[in-house]
Amino acid sequence: MIWYQTMQRNLQRKTQLPVLALGLLLAAPDAPAGRPLTVDDAGIADFGNCQLESWVETSGGKSASWAMPACNFTGNWELALGAASLPADQGHRNAAVLQGKTVLRPLADNGWGAGLVLARQAGAQAATSLNLPVSLAWQGQDTLLHANLGAIRPQGARPAATWGLALERQLGEFTGIGLERFGQRGDSATTSVGVRRAIVPGRLQLDASWGRKSGQPRATTWSLGLVWTGAPLQ
Repeated sequence: MIWYQTMQRNLQRKTQLPVLALGLLLAAPDAPAGRPLTVDDAGIADFGNCQLESWVETSGGKSASWAMPACNFTGNWELALGAASLPADQGHRNAAVLQGKTVLRPLADNGWGAGLVLARQAGAQAATSLNLPVSLAWQGQDTLLHANLGAIRPQGARPAATWGLALERQLGEFTGIGLERFGQRGDSATTSVGVRRAIVPGRLQLDASWGRKSGQPRATTWSLGLVWTGAPLQ
């Protein structure tokens, strides 16, 4: 979700006052890297499966809301078409995101996998991005390390290199945590922690995150979201 890094950075730049983080965050055991992480993983939904990620993000009293449905129609590509309401100087403005993701090497237990993500954002803060996620697994897949390397080109601007690192760890059957750091060339990096909890295992999860930009103590962001997963195409 490299396109999302630009949106989060712009939201954080508007920060005027510190925002308190959520105290306790929970995680779903069988979910891949996704909400609440910004750093992507090397996996996609199974053929015929869909998911809907939705969340609200707040920084300095300004909020953005997102809805990101994604489905695997072909077996090789996961396609997502999302929408957002973003903060502006006066009121909110809308944006749309079209994203395609494929797996170059499937992630195996105690092994590694790689993927490719292409995205185009239209409307507010329009941009095109490419991302190469690589994932490493230990203890089966209870511990995961994700590395991202890519580029983003905002409309009317020069391309910039993007990067990200994330570590996920299962704490039990339903609970896990994530720690990540990501950024792009020419801008301060963001460090974020998140957790998610299965409300209905395999179907519905609750998640939340807290993050802060390096050298900017007032640039604090938190988010709260829900993810639904199902197989409506099977």
